Amino acid sequence: MFSTRFAVPVLALLLLAAVPTIIHSYVGSAVTDGRSAAGLPMQLANEVGEKTKRRANWGEDRLSSSDWIERRFAGPPAVKLFVGRSFDAKKLYHHPELAVDYGHNYSPVTTIRLPQRSDVPVYVLRGQGPSAQHGALYALHYDGGYVEDPIRFQLRTSFRSLFSRRQPMTLFFVSTDLPAGGSLETSSAASILIAALAAFEGQAQRQ
Repeated sequence: MFSTRFAVPVLALLLLAAVPTIIHSYVGSAVTDGRSAAGLPMQLANEVGEKTKRRANWGEDRLSSSDWIERRFAGPPAVKLFVGRSFDAKKLYHHPELAVDYGHNYSPVTTIRLPQRSDVPVYVLRGQGPSAQHGALYALHYDGGYVEDPIRFQLRTSFRSLFSRRQPMTLFFVSTDLPAGGSLETSSAASILIAALAAFEGQAQRQ
């Protein structure tokens, strides 16, 4: 027989557990911020890109992203830019190179600040072995700012996301083969990354 003295706390727990379901199922489940990867211009940093030959559903299959682009800038040196948005943040911040730039051997990731955008933490992947001339830079955007530590980000947002509408993370990823003695920090890849960030940020201002 159920004791009525437990009715109030049990009811409170049930209502608390129902809040995420109500928010994600009946209230608008996702935040619309007026930004889009597909809306980025073809020309960035005075270079005109062209679409790569990824199949149309590749982003959805690999990164749970329905809003993504991948473009190649001829250079020289050639630069590949990927920008994708996903509500499954871990698929973007956890070793994105394994999906976006598969086939290269990288040293452990480090973080830098480019002089042109010192407010943005930029992740650096430097090639090693057969990929010694290859390198990549990427940045992660979420909720109007940039993510510096994905683990802290996950801890900070995991509980909050239960009681708020979902927000997408955006991955900006550029890769290139550097000439001998070249530096990623001063490369055309860095310029294209910075231009992509600025174009993306500017989209919301035009809404």
